[in-house]
Amino acid sequence: MKYESQSQARKITGLSYIGKVNNSTKHKKAYKYQEMVYTIYLAPAKMSGYEVCPMRSAECTKLCLNESGHNRMDIHENIINKSRIKKTKLFFENRQFFMGWVIDEIKHAKLKAEKNGFKFSVRLNNTSDISPESFYIKDDEGNIKNILEIFPDTTFYDYTKVPKRMLLKKKYPNYDLTFSYSGSNLEDCFKMLDNEIRVAMVFKEVPKEYMGYKVVNGDLNDLRHYEAGNVIVGLKYKKVREKLSKDVKFVIQ
Repeated sequence: MKYESQSQARKITGLSYIGKVNNSTKHKKAYKYQEMVYTIYLAPAKMSGYEVCPMRSAECTKLCLNESGHNRMDIHENIINKSRIKKTKLFFENRQFFMGWVIDEIKHAKLKAEKNGFKFSVRLNNTSDISPESFYIKDDEGNIKNILEIFPDTTFYDYTKVPKRMLLKKKYPNYDLTFSYSGSNLEDCFKMLDNEIRVAMVFKEVPKEYMGYKVVNGDLNDLRHYEAGNVIVGLKYKKVREKLSKDVKFVIQ
């Protein structure tokens, strides 16, 4: 199966798209800041049969944001999850096709942003935590290029629970990362903050300061790449299909 065009890809796979621009309530807030964000939602954890969240905990798996927003209402047919599973399988089983489609979508989205006078950025992992270097494609000579190399003048940003992923920030100037608190990696969080790397934490109620660090409201928008390091990104817990328990470790009460 070889990628030729978006219309051909839709016909072959039955999928409408891989990623979209400002494709969530939170991402739509980017319009207020004159920015268009191309985002991809895959099936989290091992929902697809493939692991996409290597440092996940049992709690974050249970309370994943995959089950929030529109997906929280899609409880009967599970159309959204089925689509995300199909996309994830395509990523692992036919990466050339998947990446051909993604590259085409990004090119079109970026061109649209430029025509409208908007800034443009990409978030590859909304419900996954895959290294951007795994988003690669081979040319006819067998040379490999990852997505960050293909679009060197485009800002890519993600959240991650994988500490060593931060090394990519130095390797790729167009890649921005925010480290995520899991409930059991507080020591890593402090190391990140001490090295001017912002850390995202989920709160029952977002404070102005936490443990001596300034807290910025991460729910105002998702544009983390404009924020400085050495701050905590405070995110209010989003209700999913499971109710919040008082002893959930990654939610700061």
